[in-house]
Amino acid sequence: MSKALTNLDPREYEHPFDRMALDALQKTPGVDKLVAKLNAYSVDRLLRVRCTGSFLRVTPRNFPDVFQAFEAVCETLNLSDTPELYLQWDYSVNGFTGGVERPIVVLTSGAIDLLEDGELLYLIGHEVGHIKSGHVLYHQMAEILPGLGQLIGAATLGLGQLVSMGVQLALLNWHRMSEFTADRAGLLACQDVDAATKALMKMAGLPKRCYGSAVEEEFIRQARDFEGPDFDSLDKVAKIVSIAGATHPWTVMRASEFYKWIESGEYAQVLSREAKSGTAAQASATGFCMECGSKLAGHEKFCTECGHQVMG
Repeated sequence: MSKALTNLDPREYEHPFDRMALDALQKTPGVDKLVAKLNAYSVDRLLRVRCTGSFLRVTPRNFPDVFQAFEAVCETLNLSDTPELYLQWDYSVNGFTGGVERPIVVLTSGAIDLLEDGELLYLIGHEVGHIKSGHVLYHQMAEILPGLGQLIGAATLGLGQLVSMGVQLALLNWHRMSEFTADRAGLLACQDVDAATKALMKMAGLPKRCYGSAVEEEFIRQARDFEGPDFDSLDKVAKIVSIAGATHPWTVMRASEFYKWIESGEYAQVLSREAKSGTAAQASATGFCMECGSKLAGHEKFCTECGHQVMG
């Protein structure tokens, strides 16, 4: 059973790429106006209605084992409010999180069928980690922006001039970097490096007929040998060509960063930390007020410009 990490602060395991990309995103002109505009048209609520109206809700009565695992992860990662959990028919090993003010987690049928218990804890921890770190707002923006014109009519809503290439690049870049932080949350949730490794292998495409064969060592070797791109030195054209439209980094690259964190000793430090007193500081959920788009410092309970309650 995983050790509960009392008063865990998401900054204790935040990946530096995540922080740097978020800082760059929040400095990108137009992001604050886009946040306010999307909130004005209740995009968050519309996306939530789509999820809750399409997928199976998990409860203690219909899927007791899955529900128990989900509650255990929320307790381990010290998430104050347990979100709703749903299942989607899709036989990939995957999950996603939606809903800013009332988050929900969605897992695929493939994840339930193909992952062992510890591996499932890792995947659930990855998604819960997004909620704990306040990733959901920008994730939703990154997901819907590429198809915004077809989805809700950019011209009609006055969003066309806000959806610049600079905003899209900044959003997608941060979205990918935030996955490294969520992978760390997944490991802290399951507290089993072997289970986390196998979960990543299955996400990367491990065929079911090969489960149990000696492929794990080769995957670990591949991850450790992987030489990722220098994100600072890549010019804008190279970034567009190499990762256009992608919301997640390459799975082997994720594993590479995952093992670097383990080998640095930082994972063990978080796991062996003494329980902190008081309430854990939650990362700013948006970076901007969802009502008026004003930038937040990260500690406010209410926006100083319009008085809207800040979700944290």
